[in-house]
Amino acid sequence: MRPLSLDFERKRPGGKLGWSLFAAGALVMALAIGAQATIQQELEGLAAAAPGARAKRDAGVLPRGVTSETEAIAGARAVVGHLAGPGERLFLTLEAIDEPDVALLALTPDTRKRTMRIQAEARGPDAMLAYLRVLKQSRAFTQVVLVEHEIQDSEPERPLRFSLSAAWGS
Repeated sequence: MRPLSLDFERKRPGGKLGWSLFAAGALVMALAIGAQATIQQELEGLAAAAPGARAKRDAGVLPRGVTSETEAIAGARAVVGHLAGPGERLFLTLEAIDEPDVALLALTPDTRKRTMRIQAEARGPDAMLAYLRVLKQSRAFTQVVLVEHEIQDSEPERPLRFSLSAAWGS
């Protein structure tokens, strides 16, 4: 058996095409860097020439209808308050209610009115009323009101889909 001759590192001289592509790429890169530097200098010159330009640019950052930065901050705080929602306490209260015949479908909080719309399904009217009673007795919610209810005739078990509104305290 003769020994294997494995050559993993073949020495190839670079071809003319490879070196010409390398040179062309280097030239294009140098031209792009030069153009970017020229544009940057022109922008700095324009910014220095117009002292009121920065004030106009900053005023453009404010939303329409807002005249001062203080108003913009107050609006942002209102949005954050709206997104923060009622808090974990309300959701923990809803999770703690042990009604096996009731399934929650949707929770829609309205932080401005401090209310929550709860949509659920129950196996029957007794389960719905029991859930309503338990929710009224909880300390987290006040003014619990049944808004609507409807029997789902199209489904085999004919569940009772209902919606209620509940306010929460501070």
